Amino acid sequence: MDNTLPTEFDIIIIGTGLVESIISAAASRIGKRVLHVDTNDYYGGTWASFNLKSLQEQGTKPNEKQFENERCLQIGNDVFSIQDFSEKWHIIEHNEKENVTQTPEDNEKQLVETFEDKVTIQDESKEAKPNVNETKENSFSRDSLLNNSRKFNIDLVPKLHFARGEFVQLLISSNIARYAEYRSVSRVLTWVNNTLEVVPCSRSDVFANNRVSVIEKRMLMKLLTSLDEDDDNYKDNQDKTFLEFLKEKKLTPNLIHFVLYAIARSTDTTSCSEGIASTKRFLNSLGRFGKTPFLFSMYGSGETTQAFCRLSAVFGGIFALDRAQVGLMIEDDKVTKVFCQGQEICAEHFVLGAEKIPKLYTEHLKVNSYISRAVFITESSVMPSEQEHLTLFMYPAENGKPIVTVLELGSLTGTCPKNLFLVHLTAKQTTTPQEDFKHIIDNLFQFNDQSTEDIRKPKILWSCYFSLPETNSSDLKGTNHPPNLFVADGPDLDLDYDLTIKKAKDIFKQIYPGDEFLPRAPDPEEIIFGGEENEKENVEVTDTLQKDTTSLNDNN
Repeated sequence: MDNTLPTEFDIIIIGTGLVESIISAAASRIGKRVLHVDTNDYYGGTWASFNLKSLQEQGTKPNEKQFENERCLQIGNDVFSIQDFSEKWHIIEHNEKENVTQTPEDNEKQLVETFEDKVTIQDESKEAKPNVNETKENSFSRDSLLNNSRKFNIDLVPKLHFARGEFVQLLISSNIARYAEYRSVSRVLTWVNNTLEVVPCSRSDVFANNRVSVIEKRMLMKLLTSLDEDDDNYKDNQDKTFLEFLKEKKLTPNLIHFVLYAIARSTDTTSCSEGIASTKRFLNSLGRFGKTPFLFSMYGSGETTQAFCRLSAVFGGIFALDRAQVGLMIEDDKVTKVFCQGQEICAEHFVLGAEKIPKLYTEHLKVNSYISRAVFITESSVMPSEQEHLTLFMYPAENGKPIVTVLELGSLTGTCPKNLFLVHLTAKQTTTPQEDFKHIIDNLFQFNDQSTEDIRKPKILWSCYFSLPETNSSDLKGTNHPPNLFVADGPDLDLDYDLTIKKAKDIFKQIYPGDEFLPRAPDPEEIIFGGEENEKENVEVTDTLQKDTTSLNDNN
């Protein structure tokens, strides 16, 4: 195959992280000639999803290969890459009684067609129930999990989407919704009084909760209604913390916990204005899809970067992955060309992911904060139920430990095999990931290979830990930075992609100030693919756009 690329573009983007992919789609959509390059052989960069074997390989993957070219700066640095990756098995390597050639069922039910229908909402009366006896009899081995490696989609940066957040609005308004599928989070949990509790997210949940008294239910509904409707009555509380504000409302400690830690995802020191904004963000997304305000991207959050890349390709963007030799060519303090696998390619504007910045431009940079991450494979849920739940679990800050976001994913999300769960832990790093999450593991989990056993706690079969640089607090552009080189931020601690959308839009507006950011893409039947005979399935309209959408998922 001829890998020769055209030699002139309007914009060259290096790295397929989320910010870069959004800019790629936005530039291609307005008719710009886009070249999107990555040294990796996969999409997503530090936003990617991996199967089980591939994720293990990332921990031992060497740095960018060095090459000699005096006229260019090789991309890549060690400052903004994954740090301190470690993984461990807690099960035996082989199991003679187990038929390791068998795999979990492949024929998952087709979930959705339109964007609204693509959001699979939990229906407890129809949800397939797990075979309890089969689950108890399963004896997992390392071989059995690795044989099912491709059934796993493990996110480096697991994210949820507020149903009325900026990200979902962008998916709909730009018509990118057709490139991915979504599932509704079916329950939100919190840790209170040394036990797991379901957070009441709606009026029906509040009044169905037998752990909340009748008086508390009325108090909670009154508070949530006032926060949802009132915009002006809290200006006098700007100097208070959100905790102080809630105490002034005479809420019980139980209700304060639900609102402060689970709904607002706040701490004892969070300002009143920030706490109210977080609570309203939660409330504004209720009632659109399912019982909770949240959606999750089927097959992992790494699908999100690919959705934007697909749109870029539809409108002419050219993608070149697995390019080992990539460098920037500088003339008169500006980037003029990219050296790519022996070619010199010109452009007017250049965008880099943070991990792709040449080392010359990282000498003044340092990472001010990191994101602690842990991923577990477990054989049961943290809160067993007759139906499989997609669970968001908010663990409050305590004893100097940070607030932790826990996301438990089952097989119906397309991220792991049947009868297993993926558990993601994410927090602002204070020491190391192992230390940041130790208290949660002690309270809620047990390792399969430990000597003692607690039947109430799910067993961890495999665990991994790593750190990601949190770039939003870092200055990514120094004084010697070329003016036509723009750096895209990496992952952040926000639950949603709203901050990422803002970052991408800011860079796009700097490059193309007079152009619209991601205007609506035409429907599939309006696009003519020369020579293509792929079947396109027309589906019903979303309630927002009243336009046809289609799914072009590529489940690798």
